[in-house]
Amino acid sequence: MIQKAKGYFSEFKVLKTATKEFWITNAIQFMDGLAYFSIINVITLYLTVNCGFSDVDSGAWVGIWTLYITAFVLASGSICDAIGLKKTFFIACLLQLVSRAGMGIAPVFLKGPALTYTVMTMIIILSLGTAFMVTAVPVGIRRFTNKSNRSTGFNVYYLIMNIGAILAGALITDGFRKWLGEVNGNLAILVFGGLMAAGCFIASSFMDEHNYAEEDERASADTGKRPLAIFMEVWKESAFLKLILFLALTLGVRLIFTNQFLIMPKYYTRVLYTDFELGLANSINPTIIVTGLILLIPVINRFATFKLIVVGMTISAFSLLFMAVPAQWMLSVPGVHNMTQAYIFVICAQIIVFAVGELIFSPRFTEYISVVAPKDKVASYMGLSALPMFIAKPINGFLSGILIAGYSYDGIRAKIDSGNIGYRQSPEFMWMIYFALALLSPVAVLAMKNILAPKKEKKKHEVHGVPESPSSEPDEVMS
Repeated sequence: MIQKAKGYFSEFKVLKTATKEFWITNAIQFMDGLAYFSIINVITLYLTVNCGFSDVDSGAWVGIWTLYITAFVLASGSICDAIGLKKTFFIACLLQLVSRAGMGIAPVFLKGPALTYTVMTMIIILSLGTAFMVTAVPVGIRRFTNKSNRSTGFNVYYLIMNIGAILAGALITDGFRKWLGEVNGNLAILVFGGLMAAGCFIASSFMDEHNYAEEDERASADTGKRPLAIFMEVWKESAFLKLILFLALTLGVRLIFTNQFLIMPKYYTRVLYTDFELGLANSINPTIIVTGLILLIPVINRFATFKLIVVGMTISAFSLLFMAVPAQWMLSVPGVHNMTQAYIFVICAQIIVFAVGELIFSPRFTEYISVVAPKDKVASYMGLSALPMFIAKPINGFLSGILIAGYSYDGIRAKIDSGNIGYRQSPEFMWMIYFALALLSPVAVLAMKNILAPKKEKKKHEVHGVPESPSSEPDEVMS
C-alpha cells in the first residue's frame, strides 16, 4: 500500500519542474472552461427562448457555430505557428469577449430580424475565437512541459478542464438561472463568458511564450515560415494523413459528447419538468472524471493508448443503451415506481457509465497528437486535438434538431403518460439511433487495427505509455 501511494504521488511530483507559464496556461484553460461549459449548457435554450429560433434552427445554428470552429481550427494552428503563442491567445480572448458579451446584450436592445442577424454574426465571431483558443491551450501545455512531466501535465490539463465543467454547471448555469430566471439567466451566463475572456487576456499578458521547457524544441519552432506554407506542408505529411484517418474513426462516439448541450437540455425539460436542474445534471460527468483522474492517473498511464481508446469508446457507446430501451422496463428496478423515476434512473445510469468510458480514453487524445507532431509544426497538429469533437458538433447540430422535433418535442411527456405512443415514436428510439452511430467508432478502429497499431509495442521508447521522442511515428503510441 505504501509503495502504491509513493507511486501515485510521484506522478504529481514531476510537476514541481513545470514552469510558471504552464500554470498560466492552465489558469486560462480554467477561466475559458468556466465560460465555455456554462454557455454550451444553455446555448440551444438561449437561441429558442431569448432569440425566437425554432428547435430545428437552434440546433442548426449550434451546428453552424461548431462547423466554423472546425474550419477555422484547421488554419488556426498554422497561424499560431507563424505569429506565436501569445498573440494567438490575445486574438482568441478579444474575439470571445466581443462575441459572448454581444450575444448576452443583443436580446435586451434588439428584436426581430435585427436580433437574429446580430446573433448569427456573433456566433461566427465566437467560432473563430474558440478555434484559436482550443489550438493555443494544448500548444502551451506541450511547450511548457518536458519529457519527464508531459504525460502528467496533460492529465492535469484535462483534470482542470473538468473542474471548470463542474463549476460551470452547478455554480454558473444553475446559479444564474435560479437567481435571475431562465430568460435573464441565459443572458447573464453569456455576459459572464465575456468577463472570463477578459480575465484570460490579462493572464496571457504575464506569459513568456519563449520559456520552452525543452531547449531543442525552441530551436525547431523558429521556422520563420508563413501560415499558408506551414499549412500546405502539414497536409503533405503521411503522419498527418494517418492521424486524420484515426480521428475520423472516433466521430461516432464523439456524437455522444455533443448530446450534452444539443439534446439533453430539451430532453431533460420535456420528458421530466421545465425547471430541471441542467447544471447539476451536467456536473455529474466532470465530477466522475475529476475523481477518476485523481485516483487512476498512475493506473491509466500503464496501459497502451490503442487499448484505452477502444475500451473507452466501447463503454461510452454502450452507455446509451440505458436510454434506448423502453423506459417502462425500468419500472421493474427496485426503488423505481413511476415514469419520472424511470427517466431519472436511466439518465443517471447513462451519465455515470459514459463518464467511465470518457475517463479511460479522452485524456490520451491530446497528448498523443502533441507527441507525434513535428517540433516545427506543433500548433498545426495540436489544432487537431479538438477536431473530432468539432466535426461531431456540426453533424449533430443538424441531426439533433431533426430528432428533437420528431422524438422529444414539447408535449411528448403527456403522450408518454397516457400510453398513446409507440416505441418508434418515443425518445427511446432517438437514443437507439445514437447508440448505433456511437458503436461504429470502436468497431471501425478495431477493423483498422493493422493500419493504426503495430504488432509489437516499442516500450523501450515510451515514457508513461507514449514515445519519448516527439518525432516518433503514431504507430509507436498506438500499440
